[in-house]
Amino acid sequence: MVDRYNGSILVVDADEAVGRSLAQDLKKRGISAFTARDCYHAMSILEFRAFEVLIIDTAASEADGVDLIGWASCACPRPRIIAMGKGPSPDEERSVLARGAGLLLAKPINVDGLVRFLASIHSRSSFSGHVQEVDLVEYVQFMMLTGKKTILEITSNFGTHGLIFVSGGRVVHAECGILKGEQALYRCLCFKEGDFKHLPWHEPERITVDKPGEFILMEAVRKRDDAWGIAGQDGGNGSSPD
Repeated sequence: MVDRYNGSILVVDADEAVGRSLAQDLKKRGISAFTARDCYHAMSILEFRAFEVLIIDTAASEADGVDLIGWASCACPRPRIIAMGKGPSPDEERSVLARGAGLLLAKPINVDGLVRFLASIHSRSSFSGHVQEVDLVEYVQFMMLTGKKTILEITSNFGTHGLIFVSGGRVVHAECGILKGEQALYRCLCFKEGDFKHLPWHEPERITVDKPGEFILMEAVRKRDDAWGIAGQDGGNGSSPD
C-alpha cells in the first residue's frame, strides 16, 4: 500500500493551537493542509475552495448553533469527512456518522497512520469500498492505531460475511459464518475481493480475541500469503480462496 497522500485537507479545531499543530504535521508530510478557526470561518473557506478531506473537531462542528459536519456533507462536492473528539463515545459516533462523517477518531490523531490510511483510499469517495483497493490488514492496523471503537463489516465476492470488532487499540472479537475469534479474523483478512464498510459500535457478546494486535496481524499476513499462494497455483486461473 502506498504511504503518501497528495490531496488537500482543511482542519477545523475548537482549539486553534491544536488545529495549527495538526496542519503543520500534515504539511511536513507534503500535504496541502489549511486551518479554520471556527464553523463560520470554515464555511466561508468552503464557499470558495474545495478540499478532498475535512477533519472536523466535534466541539468545533457544533459551535454557535452550526452543525458543520451536516452542512459540509450536503453543501460540499463529495468531501471525505473525518470527525475527531476527546474520548468519543458510541453515541457520538452514531451521531457523526448519521450527519455525514465517514470516521470518528479520538484525539490526538496518529498522523502517520492517518496519512497511510488516506493514501489507501485516495481513489474512492467514502470510507467504505472494495477489498482489492485496500490492504485489509493495514486498514485494521490503522483502526487499532486510532484507538477508536468500530465494527468493520466485510463481504467477499463469494458472499462470505464477516465482522471485525476493534476497540481500544485491539481487535476484541471477530465473526465469519460459524467461525468466532481468531479463526474468523484470519478468514476475513484472507478475502481477496469484496466490499467493506463501517458499522456503528455496539459491544460484542464476548471477547474472543485476546492476543496482542501485532501478533494477530503478523499471523494474518502469513495465513493470507499461504492462502493466496495456493489459489494462484490452482491451474493459474487466479481463483480466490474466499
